[in-house]
Amino acid sequence: MFKKMMAVSIVSLVMMFVSWGIFLASEVRIFFTLGIIAVTVCFHFSIRLVIGGIIDYTMKNQVDYTKPWFEHRSFENGLYKTLRVKKWKDRMPTANEEYFSLKEHSLEEIIMAGCQAEIVHELCAVAGFLTLFFAIPFGDMWLFLLTAAAGAVYDMIFVIIQRYNRPRLMKAFKREMCAKTTKNKENDND
Repeated sequence: MFKKMMAVSIVSLVMMFVSWGIFLASEVRIFFTLGIIAVTVCFHFSIRLVIGGIIDYTMKNQVDYTKPWFEHRSFENGLYKTLRVKKWKDRMPTANEEYFSLKEHSLEEIIMAGCQAEIVHELCAVAGFLTLFFAIPFGDMWLFLLTAAAGAVYDMIFVIIQRYNRPRLMKAFKREMCAKTTKNKENDND
């Protein structure tokens, strides 16, 4: 997924230069708008790569999942049922699938990776609105607002998926810990 996001960033940057070059040569307004769309796409993909990279580098999937921020809220079950999260959550892409592999990681490590992914997507949802500052030199506020809102909705889908999965993972993790504790007590009694 990282390579695809990087490719989209580069292609959209090139498209910006091409579109604005055509606009400067022809003064056809649609090319100016296409350049704005391209620079906005470039920003959205690039900021997600930067934020994800910084959070990965600093947190290294060692998030304290017991913090209040990650606690399940009472309204969430109803929201997830209304949104039918269970039906579509597995169809969404994962940036680093290996972070969520039970073959490579423990349940606790997967829970921490999910918390980290939640943080990344929340920050990206907010950071996307920085494109509104592009309206100062370029105008077309509606275009920047629309892309920022679409980017935020997209990121919040991944936040919802992480928050939907966490209680189930926590329940399985607690069962696993209880089983280990019971086995250790049995071994101590022998």
